[in-house]
Amino acid sequence: MLWDFEYFEPVTISEAINLLNRFGAGAKVIAGGTDLLVDMKDEKIRPKFLVSIMKIPQLKYIIEDGGALRIGAATTLAEIEESPIVREKYGLITEAVKALGTVQVRNMATIGGNICNAIPSADLPPALVTLDAQVKIAGINGERTLPLDEFFVGVRKTRMNNELLTEITVRQPPGHSGTAFIKLSRTSEDLAMVNVATRITLNKEGVCQEARIAIGGGVGPTLLRPREAEKILEGKKLDEETIRLAAEISCQKFQCRPTSIRAHPEYKIEAGKALVKRALVKALGRAGGGK
Repeated sequence: MLWDFEYFEPVTISEAINLLNRFGAGAKVIAGGTDLLVDMKDEKIRPKFLVSIMKIPQLKYIIEDGGALRIGAATTLAEIEESPIVREKYGLITEAVKALGTVQVRNMATIGGNICNAIPSADLPPALVTLDAQVKIAGINGERTLPLDEFFVGVRKTRMNNELLTEITVRQPPGHSGTAFIKLSRTSEDLAMVNVATRITLNKEGVCQEARIAIGGGVGPTLLRPREAEKILEGKKLDEETIRLAAEISCQKFQCRPTSIRAHPEYKIEAGKALVKRALVKALGRAGGGK
């Protein structure tokens, strides 16, 4: 790194927001730094100001509140992985965290950083979207809340503007729900070629009442939420043909880069179909329906 930058360590959310508003586009938020520092070393980005949020205690917590899970943006992935609340009631998040990087990375990386990097191959966002995650954003004009699947607008682009992600909230899956996360990558530590998260919620008669599918891994400029496929599943007793059709439709809107170093677009499409089908079958089984 051959340029000068200033480093700040605010201890409150309001102090961090004021710094971001003051420095604008020249500032970057740093938490664990597992992605940001690599990009700075490679000179992909050259911020003039770094605003560390790791000394802000209001951003580090895991709280269950009224049937929902609230996680502070600076909470590390290791803390989430080790949380009994997350493991017992929100196991999909634990599955996604375990698939992410190495132990060393998870000790440093934060949930907020994994989201705010807005990398389409990130592992946590598909799992969180499947649990209807909301993100809380704080800025100079106050706070606002967005569904996570509306937060991303492109590769490394979000709806934040000199703002700070402060909290992620997910609702506890309803009764008779099953979830699954599956990742395909070249090695266990590599970014995903394709990753898939699913949730199936059944009613008392075993009919699919609610379905969620989210797909990442560079299959588009952001993760995909194939709502058409979800609608095919909802209102039906799920069988092999219905699941196969939903998996087929889920991958119709892939926008894979032909220059990707991880996999050819045609491979990603076929792999995506297989992973969606497998994840739906696993989620259905965990929900108590089917074999």
